[in-house]
Amino acid sequence: MDKTLKTSQYRATLPERVEARIESSEDGLWAYLSTKDGRLSHCYTQAANMTELLPMINDAILTSFEIPEEYRGDVGYYIPLGEEHVKIEEILNRMIAIEKQASASGESLATLTLKDAMLQVC
Repeated sequence: MDKTLKTSQYRATLPERVEARIESSEDGLWAYLSTKDGRLSHCYTQAANMTELLPMINDAILTSFEIPEEYRGDVGYYIPLGEEHVKIEEILNRMIAIEKQASASGESLATLTLKDAMLQVC
């Protein structure tokens, strides 16, 4: 089967949005991942900081939906952003804000949106 077709099929199995509850601990940050429709639940990952956590979140989601390694770079990447296209700088600022909120209060709630693997830098 054509890789482009197979990539589209795998992407179609992924939820468009994933809720990520971010909590800080003495070990760094923890993410509890779920979808409103229940297709993803009881999915957790952790990392030392938000820069390391975002790839771990994506790995946890793609693992949960059994996306093979060879297709992971092509199906898209979950990032914290709104409906409109944002610049990379805005994405990084949002990541920093999530980490600060989690560090200050012990917890943060973010919505991650599946976007194409290739981001356009404005």
